[in-house]
Amino acid sequence: MASLLASSGLEASVCQSAEEGAREIHTGAGVLLLTEEVMQLPQVAFLFHVLQTQPAWSELPIIILTSGAQAHLSQTLDEAGVAAGTVILLERPISTRTLVHSVEVALRSRRRQYQVRDLVVKLAKLNETLEERVADRAAEALKRTDQLRRMSAELSRAEERERRRIAQVLHDDLQQLLMAARMYISVLCKTPDSVDRDGIAQEIANLLERSFHLTRSLSVELAPPILRVSGLAAALEWLAVHTSNYYDVKVTAETDPSANPQAADVRDFLFRAVRELLLNAVKHATGKPVHIAMDSLLGRRVRITVSDEGPGLNADALDVKAIGTKGFGLFNIRERILSFGGNFQIESPPGTGTRIILVAPCDFESS
Repeated sequence: MASLLASSGLEASVCQSAEEGAREIHTGAGVLLLTEEVMQLPQVAFLFHVLQTQPAWSELPIIILTSGAQAHLSQTLDEAGVAAGTVILLERPISTRTLVHSVEVALRSRRRQYQVRDLVVKLAKLNETLEERVADRAAEALKRTDQLRRMSAELSRAEERERRRIAQVLHDDLQQLLMAARMYISVLCKTPDSVDRDGIAQEIANLLERSFHLTRSLSVELAPPILRVSGLAAALEWLAVHTSNYYDVKVTAETDPSANPQAADVRDFLFRAVRELLLNAVKHATGKPVHIAMDSLLGRRVRITVSDEGPGLNADALDVKAIGTKGFGLFNIRERILSFGGNFQIESPPGTGTRIILVAPCDFESS
């Protein structure tokens, strides 16, 4: 049979023992060809044990030549089927053509098993890669959740600080002015002399004028009317002048009115973001000039650049686990502008200052 198969281009090995057959199975045999006489030998149990230890993808085809006796046939099927699963019975005598064809069919089945093995290995690698990617995504999600939790907590603290600041302004400044005005009114009511009354009335007018300027300044600081009336470009120019005067730092603005965002959410956020960036620049650039530039990108997006000549900024500080009050402003700006579908970029080569670029859509509508 080995000679017949070889003459048909099929490589065949004759095994003289069950151990030798086991080695052939382990080294990649394509089909196992047995005779009914071999099935009666006790050594075949070892061979079937080897077949039972095959990997899940492997089911080595077995071709058994039988004499056709029904009793032997049933026993042979039971023994071989339990061990291998794929059994082909050929009743002798058989032709060379039948033998070769049966072996070729079995080999095609075996090749498909190896293809399944390769797919299983590939799938396992893909699953491993997928698990790694899922683990990375999960870790990133946890990191982002922690950052957002910290940002939310810091936002609450910032709002509380702002409330306390406003309350302090109202108590220390406005309330004192109003109390003084009330005292002068009480004195005015008790003063009969017209000359003295005129002086007291002027003092009351001065106190009320200072109160008016204080409240107007506070309201403008919280929500400047120019932002709603004239747009973002004019508001940034006003902010540059206001910051220059208040902090004694040269702040210039170069804005394109055609780049004004139409969406109120974007307009208000960008104004607050630039104000935050200006405060950072004033604090860290130690009196050096700051420049604001605003232009349009194809009429669909607005780009704002805030640049200074300070010591620079470590952009990696935005992603550290412990985001304190120093990094809150920038982190908050980045997260917020990303939610608009915009971009946030920091350019800060060592010793050359810092450029922070904000890009946002002009017509974003919040849901």
